[in-house]
Amino acid sequence: MVSYRVGILTVSDTASSDPSLDRSGPILSTLLTEAGFTDITRDVCHDDLLSIRSTVQGMIDRSHFDLVITTGGTGFGLRDVTPEALTPLIRRQTPALTHALTAFSLTKTPLAALSRGVTGIRKREHGAGESLIVALPGSPKAVKECMEVLLGGGLLGHALELLSGGSGERKHKEMQGSLHRATAGTVDTATDTGCAHHHHHGKGLHAHSAPKPRTTPAEHSEFRTIDPTSGPSLRHRSSPYPLLMLEQALSLIAEHTPAPTHTVTLPVGTELVGHVLAEDVCATTDLPPGPTTNVDGYAVNAAATPAGEYDVVTLPTVQRRGLQPGEIMRINTGQGLPAGTDAVVMVEDTELVSEANGEEFRVAVLAQVDVGENVRAKASDVQAGQVVLRKGTTISALGGEIGTLAFLGRSSVTVYRKPKVAILSTGNELIDPTSSPSPAGAEWGFTVFDANRPSLRAAITGLGFDVLDLGIVTDHIPTTLTALRRGLSEADIVLTTGGTSMGESDLLKPLIERSLSGKIHFGRVAMKPGKPTTFATIGDDKVVFALPGNPASALVTFYVFVLPCLRKWAGYAPTRTAEGESQWNLPKVEVVLGGEMRLDPRPEFHRVVVRSEGDKGLVAYSTGSQRSSGMHSMASANALIALPALSAPGMRVLGVGSRAEAILLGPVI
Repeated sequence: MVSYRVGILTVSDTASSDPSLDRSGPILSTLLTEAGFTDITRDVCHDDLLSIRSTVQGMIDRSHFDLVITTGGTGFGLRDVTPEALTPLIRRQTPALTHALTAFSLTKTPLAALSRGVTGIRKREHGAGESLIVALPGSPKAVKECMEVLLGGGLLGHALELLSGGSGERKHKEMQGSLHRATAGTVDTATDTGCAHHHHHGKGLHAHSAPKPRTTPAEHSEFRTIDPTSGPSLRHRSSPYPLLMLEQALSLIAEHTPAPTHTVTLPVGTELVGHVLAEDVCATTDLPPGPTTNVDGYAVNAAATPAGEYDVVTLPTVQRRGLQPGEIMRINTGQGLPAGTDAVVMVEDTELVSEANGEEFRVAVLAQVDVGENVRAKASDVQAGQVVLRKGTTISALGGEIGTLAFLGRSSVTVYRKPKVAILSTGNELIDPTSSPSPAGAEWGFTVFDANRPSLRAAITGLGFDVLDLGIVTDHIPTTLTALRRGLSEADIVLTTGGTSMGESDLLKPLIERSLSGKIHFGRVAMKPGKPTTFATIGDDKVVFALPGNPASALVTFYVFVLPCLRKWAGYAPTRTAEGESQWNLPKVEVVLGGEMRLDPRPEFHRVVVRSEGDKGLVAYSTGSQRSSGMHSMASANALIALPALSAPGMRVLGVGSRAEAILLGPVI
């Protein structure tokens, strides 16, 4: 048998707590091994929808298993959610295979009618090929019965051969006997595995050939979206996009965001703020170039200047004839020491002896100084050729980096070009709050002011990125496409709000995929707010984020998803996760909850105000109602609390004093 990679997942709260209690997983492994499968991996997870989905998706998209068999979670119990977890992952249905398993089980027991088995085919997201998913019941008896069907007559091996690109010709020949005829030039490309293996094509009788590789974006079979002109009756009733975990979505953004390549040379000034250096900045000379004083006082020859009275001379006099015995030179902080001097006496260590017209002529030195006292030595700050600012340094608004460039005498510097962002709001109901009411308000019976563009523009420009405002477009395909194409031609990142969910006028996903030849890397994320957030790339150097239309959702998802993309593209240095992955997210801090926060079945980003409160440390207070439509919940927020998903019925809230992670959006109050 050709070697296929097989993943077995036991779905069981009990087995997750103690893997030794897993009874069905070992049976599956044994039966598959006896059937000739050699590359088998087993795993266990809780009866949790997101855990099941994430594990199976990882087995296929990342580990490239050819076959994933789950056992458990297919019944009628409240915790039985395996079918709901797997269905969004399936790209092609296999109803006959599901029926075959159910029909055979029903011959054994009528209780098989209570099993909600699922089978189907998933196209791998991160590699060529497709994988077969089979969800079996949890009981060892039912598993053995179902495997009789799968392994009987070579059914499973034949299915995997077809999915891996094989023709299945050997199996067809075995089944058809003398009727089989393999004709190289005339073969049917169908890949059905039901009873109808004999296909009439013209006058000949032909067998299956290898399925045509489906890699061309323009092919209709590759579209996950429905043609937006086909009408609402044909739209999807459930999303074709799997519900990704947050970490998976961020990983895809990091993977598909272009690295910084283009550079620009800018003058040293405030225009540099937010840019990242694309060169090492070195000192061209020693600094200071010679000995200088770090105090106001008098330059002296230490060995020849004991305590006593001395005549005071100025720099022009010393430059003209040099410093004479019995003289000291008045000097100010930062000035270079004249020849013949090697120390400085502070003003505080002298007394005035004589003066005229405000000019001092003679002073008394009260203490003798040592050589080098109150003096900055040559090159004591930096030496010629020394790297002072490294490539990859971010130039902040705090002034230190710009001041250092000026200190080194630089008039310009090379930095990475920052990406330009185009923003677009979509929706028939929207009007610009700065314009007069439009017919849209009358049509809908109320007015919806567009809060997304103003808030996003403020956030993006405040972070130092240029913005192209594409305005508002109605839910009209040509108008929306015109705006999107303008954004893609004039900007690097197109950021839209609205039109990402399941409504008949939600155009963004199909237009990205069908009209712009884009690759949608994810279309749903298991989080609140922002579930329908969409991330796509157009070619090698354009990125599209389609964010939800609700104002709070749009701004939250900007900070969670878009900003990491901007930071990577602009050249910001990444941080490393515990697993070693690079991330460009905003910094996180641990905070103490100042109020109770209710948990949701999805991980939630709760808008908060973080204050520094002495011994309590950083304390987070909710901004109030967290509805996605309420932009005012972001009005005073300087952080987002990453609340965990509700995992157990008994723990519905995080109480006062609980600790949680917060993403800092701005300064702590």
